[in-house]
Amino acid sequence: MLTNHPATDAKPALLVVDDDEDVRKLLIRALRAVGDLEVEGAGSAREARERLSQRSFAVVVTDISMPQEDGISLMQWAKVSFPGPIWIVLTAHGSLDSAVSALQLGAFDFIAKPLSMATLRNSVRNALDQHRLRAERDRLQAELEESNERLREHVVQLEGACRLLGEHAETIQADLRRAALIQRALLPEAAPDTPGFSIHALYRTSETVGGDLYDVVRLDSRRLVLLIADAAGHGLSAAILAVLFRTRLPLLDADSGLACAPSQALRAVNRSLCRATAAPGLFITAAYCLFDLAERRVSIASAGHPPLILARKSGGIERIFHTGPALGLYPDAVFGQQEIALDAGDRLVLHTDGLYDRLRGEPGTPGEAVARAVEASGEDGIPFLRRLARLEGPSQEEAGIALSDDVTVLMVSAVPGPSALDNGKPVPVRSAKPGDEGVEILAGGDPQRTTLSIRGRASWTQSAAFHEQCAQALATGGALTLDLTLCEHLDSTFLGTIHELVERADRGGVELRLQGVMPPVEDLFREVGMTLVMDHIVPAMLPLPTRMVPLISEDQQWRSQTVRILKAHECLAALSESNRREFDPLLEALRREIGG
Repeated sequence: MLTNHPATDAKPALLVVDDDEDVRKLLIRALRAVGDLEVEGAGSAREARERLSQRSFAVVVTDISMPQEDGISLMQWAKVSFPGPIWIVLTAHGSLDSAVSALQLGAFDFIAKPLSMATLRNSVRNALDQHRLRAERDRLQAELEESNERLREHVVQLEGACRLLGEHAETIQADLRRAALIQRALLPEAAPDTPGFSIHALYRTSETVGGDLYDVVRLDSRRLVLLIADAAGHGLSAAILAVLFRTRLPLLDADSGLACAPSQALRAVNRSLCRATAAPGLFITAAYCLFDLAERRVSIASAGHPPLILARKSGGIERIFHTGPALGLYPDAVFGQQEIALDAGDRLVLHTDGLYDRLRGEPGTPGEAVARAVEASGEDGIPFLRRLARLEGPSQEEAGIALSDDVTVLMVSAVPGPSALDNGKPVPVRSAKPGDEGVEILAGGDPQRTTLSIRGRASWTQSAAFHEQCAQALATGGALTLDLTLCEHLDSTFLGTIHELVERADRGGVELRLQGVMPPVEDLFREVGMTLVMDHIVPAMLPLPTRMVPLISEDQQWRSQTVRILKAHECLAALSESNRREFDPLLEALRREIGG
């Protein structure tokens, strides 16, 4: 069957077929008054066939009674060859049977002579509306068929991807287990001999591999380095960042061979990390302590890390706050340094922010809760650290305890005695996604301003969806408001995501405001050294949009977060060749995960 020519004219076209020239001209003039319409005429069925073959017509108005070939025959031919137009037939009183035949062929209307021009124009208007509806229906049907075809292709691709993931699942799990063993091999197995002091550590990961790291290194007969660090995020990306930090951290000056001052060491590793990890949202907090065991003095530098806690034997607690921002944020960052003396019986506690989550529900800020717990007990040793982290009793593995964040606590006591390091056991590879308890992110607004409200304890599992929504808003140039009135806590991944968004907003000259920031959350910004983010905290509160909806479903969150983590892995895997050789076992696991 032949098909009608595609409609390319800006205006719909109408064809008038009548063998009476005067009537035909009269009809053309009358129908041109209908509106935005092109009207042509044909004096016979043969001429009408030629016109229909040359262009598309929306409506054909034809007389039934014509010499040589009548309107019914013309319709029958057109319905097979060019079925697009809508037909209106004109009949004399004596040809009503022919009009019925025309209707049976699908004519839209018939009008008896003598003609009423008003009736004809009204019929043509209705026919044009019908034609537009048909065209829209055909367009939607074509789009639906195209969409269904794409969907079928995607289903086939997803089925193939699922099969591939299933085939590689065991390999990925084996690689994760190997990566966990490799990471734990970097931890100290035992503390060095420290006359007059004892050192105790507790280390637990929330995932198979984690972003926490600590080390105890004896440099010489009188100098000792204590180090603790927490990389943003969870899993492989955080683990690789932590290992990269440790390998880039200088303990000895390359020229003199003497011990690096803590501020000098952090500044050097910060520059190195900023060059190596250009991906946004990647940073690490750390505290570096250089002990002079003979003089019982400690030099301390802290990069955005939670406050160290100094418990005096004589009574009282001192909190030692960071002396510079987190590492990997600002290449020209400068780090200060503090010095303290450890008298007999004093205790110095270093910890990562995962400990805060273990003390949820305690009065005051999380940092104050840790300080109170240390002050209330004059103990040291592994049993005390387990009680501090709420991990006393059965082991984490035996009790089936699922940590929401990595936890590391390191304590130095100016008390002679044996030291002990508890690095726990590797966490089994998880086959199910973690849940988010009491967390909700709502989004709303208009083209001029997008508002997101973070409620509860936001963690890495929502960061990808949050980042995507905010990035879309910033890309349009509209203002962005982050409402934290009901936000209780942000984990390190979420902190890094907000820092990245603030930098992007400043680069694009887009307004970004943080409102309703409560003291515990502001303390998190301050502890990590996010001065750029704190500059965007505003006292004035804009009202939330009337209608706000949950940002994304849990399943979508997990899928989106997986994509975001994989992108971060890809950035880290693209480091220098020397880094590839240094971290080959972990990078192998990363490549397999991305390939899956």
